[in-house]
Amino acid sequence: MAATPRDSLGNESPLPFTPTAALEQEAEFIGSGHAAPAADGPNLSKRYQFLIYLAQFMLYIAVVVPGAFSLAIRVEQIAPEAKDAILPLAVGIPGLLSIIVIPLVGVWSDRTRSRFGRRRPWLIGGALISIVGTAMIGLTDSVEMLILGWAIAMIGYSAAGNLITIHLGDILPEEQRGKVMGTLGAINQIAPLVGIVIAGAVVSSPIALFLIPGALAMLGLLAFGLNMKDPQVTEVSKTSGIKAVLSGFWFNPRRYPNIAWVWISKAFIFLALSFSTIYGVYLIASRLGLDPAGVGGLIATAGLVSTVAGIGGAIGSGVLSDRLKTRKPFLIVSALLIGVGLIITGTTASVPQYLIGSIVTSFAIGIYGAVDQALALDVLPREENENGRFLAILALGTSIPQAVGPLVAGGILIAFGGDYLGVYLVGAAATVLAAIAIIPITVGRRATLSTTSTRSID
Repeated sequence: MAATPRDSLGNESPLPFTPTAALEQEAEFIGSGHAAPAADGPNLSKRYQFLIYLAQFMLYIAVVVPGAFSLAIRVEQIAPEAKDAILPLAVGIPGLLSIIVIPLVGVWSDRTRSRFGRRRPWLIGGALISIVGTAMIGLTDSVEMLILGWAIAMIGYSAAGNLITIHLGDILPEEQRGKVMGTLGAINQIAPLVGIVIAGAVVSSPIALFLIPGALAMLGLLAFGLNMKDPQVTEVSKTSGIKAVLSGFWFNPRRYPNIAWVWISKAFIFLALSFSTIYGVYLIASRLGLDPAGVGGLIATAGLVSTVAGIGGAIGSGVLSDRLKTRKPFLIVSALLIGVGLIITGTTASVPQYLIGSIVTSFAIGIYGAVDQALALDVLPREENENGRFLAILALGTSIPQAVGPLVAGGILIAFGGDYLGVYLVGAAATVLAAIAIIPITVGRRATLSTTSTRSID
């Protein structure tokens, strides 16, 4: 079995498509200080750190807000009678394309021998491509062009975002890893809130709704890209092809059952999270009678209180699970709590109920994200010396459900006759399956097998 290059896939950090997914990603940062291998080199200056933070901040404004707000508004402006069917396509198709782009761009950047460096050309290229896609969304009145525009934008954003993470793996020294990655985790939460406020203020202008966040992302990425410490590499690049890259994502679940169960649990959780926001704008508008600006204000408020709840859940659970030397109870309870939060949200009849649902869901996501990442590190088969590959495989457990989730949600909505509650109920059921998938994992205080998750097969 061929393994993919570790310094690209080992640092893979898929962009979250929704605020809830961003919160889970932040909880992972809190829980582990980020699992990417740190480089041995000089500390990054405060100016250089600022440019990284700026690029990440602007990028997350442009990426996360459309999944939670802007795309739903734009779809309703273009095709109000078919919005429920079109929105899943507008979110899901670009998401599927980004799954392909992330690993390939990482590998291709490893092999780039440009005089401008390995990472810089791809990051700047992603920034320029993304602004083209966002401009298409704002200027078109065609559903097809809207989907194409967001697909182009997501390809650019995914490439640029992945290159930031890979670059940090190239140069970030271990003594700065906790601080830098922790700050990026906070940015992952703050940026979408700022973005939703901006989007709510310009919701009546389709061009501004997408071009302003897109322009901010492009400027932030260019400011960082033009100042990257990315020297030219002259050594001969590896010659393995795409087939070898893709084959690295395969593993034998019988040989590594703990890895398989962690993957399954993550997949069900992120499937539920994709359900939690895909129709959020339409749910709030129909149940509470709010206009787009009012919806944006409520989503921003919910995001603020949810961030506090999520961070509290992540910090508290990470410390407590380490002290008790057990992970599984935290994961099982948090998965079920996410389901409770989804049901509260899906049955929303008032603003306070919606906020309560958001708080419960986010608190549980914080617990799950922090402890799940710790468990993922526990079950890595370290004797294989391929941690990067296995972490990349686990990353697919977050990115694939985020991409296919909106498409599945569209089918669920049809099956429930257009009742948004059905999507939330199925999402809650997925969290139950996620909790069940935790039970067979054999690590923790009562484990009798090695935490390397390796079982011999005759």
